[in-house]
Amino acid sequence: MKSVGFVASSATALWRSSAAKISTDAIGERMVSLVWSGKPASTYTVLYSPIGAKFRSRRVVAHPRVNLKGLKPGTPYDVRVTGDAFDSSTSFTTVATAQAPAAVGDGDSAPDLPLTELSRLEIRVGKIIECEKHPDADTLYVEKVDVGEEEPRTIVSGLVKYIPLEKMVGRSVVVLCNLKPRAMRGVTSHGMLLCASNEDHTVVDPLCAPQDTPIGELVTFEGHKSAPIDPSNRATKAFDRVADGLSTNEAGVAMFEDVPFSTSAGPCFSAENVIGSIS
Repeated sequence: MKSVGFVASSATALWRSSAAKISTDAIGERMVSLVWSGKPASTYTVLYSPIGAKFRSRRVVAHPRVNLKGLKPGTPYDVRVTGDAFDSSTSFTTVATAQAPAAVGDGDSAPDLPLTELSRLEIRVGKIIECEKHPDADTLYVEKVDVGEEEPRTIVSGLVKYIPLEKMVGRSVVVLCNLKPRAMRGVTSHGMLLCASNEDHTVVDPLCAPQDTPIGELVTFEGHKSAPIDPSNRATKAFDRVADGLSTNEAGVAMFEDVPFSTSAGPCFSAENVIGSIS
């Protein structure tokens, strides 16, 4: 039995583990991501609840992460993961502990970064696993996008005139996950693919991540705290306030002002080297 601990709070949380290779990828007011190295061979079960309350369960298929949402700020939680996440017999229990974020096996606190509008955005690496034309809109695709959650997200994108359907499925994408869900011609879109476009908007290219980036990984920005909020109008307003600072540089690298969209495998970029705004 291995122990890991966290507190969901409006500011930060601490994780500790003596053996399990597990860490947090993002901590917000009502959400935390569990991440571990390697990819499970089969389905595993995540059970979690405030300490002393009845567990509620969630099954996740073959992913090295799970996002726990709808958490209560400042509340200690128990989390138990069972199945083949590490090997055929491994199980461990998380127990709430202290107050400031730390890497697994690292007792030093993370730097106290500023909370900005960019901090509030939940931008994740994804992969399109299905795509079809919108039944009622000639310019729209309806995609199923894996962003490391239990089920793929449905996202509607106006990319039909820019990218052939056969080039959509299987491609790496960068997804803004916490926009308020929006109905687009009868289909509700749960996020947005971030794309680079040239000045006259005749070329549009969805951003992608380096090949070795895990699906679902949170994109971070140096100098900005990572504290995504729940999908809401507030998140939409945060995106609107930073949108003018989003662009690709002369190398096609995705930037917020002078800071790249960062992942564990390197910065996100336009594979077609489209230089221009990001939206």
